[in-house]
Amino acid sequence: MRGKILIFILTVCTLASVSLYGQVTQNDTVAEDLNYDGIDVSGHQKMIDWATTARDKKIQFVYIKATEGATHTSRHYRRNLDNARKHGVKVGSYHFMRTTSRIRDQFENFTRSVKKNEQDLIPLLDVETMRGWTAEQLRDSVKLFADLIEEYYGCRPLIYTSSSFFNKHLSPMFADYPLFIARYAKSEPRLVNGAKWILWQFSDCGRVKGIDANVDMSRFNKNCSLNDILLRPMKGGVPPPRKKVTETVEVPPPPAKEQVEQPVVPPKKLSKKEKKALEEQRKQQEEIDKRAREAAKKREKEEAKRQAELKKQQEKEAKEAAKREEELRKQQEKEAKEAAKRQEELLKQQQEAQKKLQREKKEQEEKARKDSLEQARKREKDARVSNAFKNASKNRNKSSADNDDALYPTRRRK
Repeated sequence: MRGKILIFILTVCTLASVSLYGQVTQNDTVAEDLNYDGIDVSGHQKMIDWATTARDKKIQFVYIKATEGATHTSRHYRRNLDNARKHGVKVGSYHFMRTTSRIRDQFENFTRSVKKNEQDLIPLLDVETMRGWTAEQLRDSVKLFADLIEEYYGCRPLIYTSSSFFNKHLSPMFADYPLFIARYAKSEPRLVNGAKWILWQFSDCGRVKGIDANVDMSRFNKNCSLNDILLRPMKGGVPPPRKKVTETVEVPPPPAKEQVEQPVVPPKKLSKKEKKALEEQRKQQEEIDKRAREAAKKREKEEAKRQAELKKQQEKEAKEAAKREEELRKQQEKEAKEAAKRQEELLKQQQEAQKKLQREKKEQEEKARKDSLEQARKREKDARVSNAFKNASKNRNKSSADNDDALYPTRRRK
C-alpha cells in the first residue's frame, strides 16, 4: 500500500511538473486571432513544413529545442534548424536543464549540437525543475551554466521559466539577466526585485500553418524587440570578449538510479483523484501568485512613495541650490559694482592729482619767470645807477666850481 501511494505521488508530481505552465491554458487558438512575435518548437511538433510556417509574417523568431540533460539531443533539431534558417526565420537554440546530470556535462552536450556560426539568437536555458536540489543549489547550477554560456558564446543566455518559479527560486540573483517568462493567462507576468522580462510565452496551444500540433506562442515586452535577443556577429573577425569562468565547485546531481533521460511527453488522461490533486496544486499556485502580486504591488507602492519623496527632496535641494546660486550671483554683481566704483574713484583721484601737479608745475614756472624778470629789471636798474655814478665822478674831476655848485647845490661857498 505504501508503495502504491508513493508511486501515485510521484506520478502526480511528474504530471504537475509537465503541466506546470498549462494550469491556466486557453483552448486551442488559431494564430490569426493572436498577437504574437515568435514561437518555440521541440520534438512534440515533429515534422514542420517550414516553407509554409515561414510565410507567417508574425513570426519574427523561433527557438528550437536542441538538448536536454547530459545525453539527450532532439532528433528534429538539425532538420528544424536548417530549414527554418533556409526560409529566412531568425533561429535560436535552447537546452532543458536537468538536476540529474553535472552542469558541465550538460553544457558540453549543448555545445556539441549548437554551433556558434549557425545561431541568429542568443542561447536559451530552460529551467523548470529543481528536483533533489535546494533553491541555493539550483541558483548556483543555473549561474554556472550561464557563466559557461557567456564564456563560450560571448553573451548571457536568455533564461526561460515561469513567473512563479522565477519569483520563488531564481530571484534576485538573475534579475538583471534577459528573461523569457511563461504565464498562460491574459495578464502579463509580474516579477519581483525589479526584474524585467523580454519575452512572454502567453500560450502553449496556438495553431500555426505548417505545424500539425499545438505550438507555444510568445510576444515581446513593450520597448523590447528582436534586437534584444540577437546574437551579435563578430566585428572584423574578432570574437566578442569572453567572461572567464572560475573553477567553481559544481553542485552534484542528487543520488538516483541510473536511467536514460527521456524528453518530456504530454500528460496522459488523469483520474479524478489525480485531477483533484492537480486542482488543489493549481489553487495553491494561484494563491502563491496572488500573494506574490500583492507583495509586488506593495513594493511598487513603497518604491513609488520613496521615489516621490526622493523627487521632492531633489526639487527642494534644487530650489535651495538655485537660491544660493542667485544670492551668489547678486553678491558677485554687488562686489563687481563696488569694485568698479572704487576703480572709478581711484581713476578720478589720479586725474585730480595729475591736474594738481600740472597746476603746481605751471605756478612754479610762472614764479620762476617772474623772479627772472624781476632780477633782470633789478640788474638793469643797478646798472643805470652805477653808470650814473660813474658819469658823475668823471664830470666832477673836470668841472669848475660852477659845476660843483651845480652838482652839489647845498655845499657852502667860501
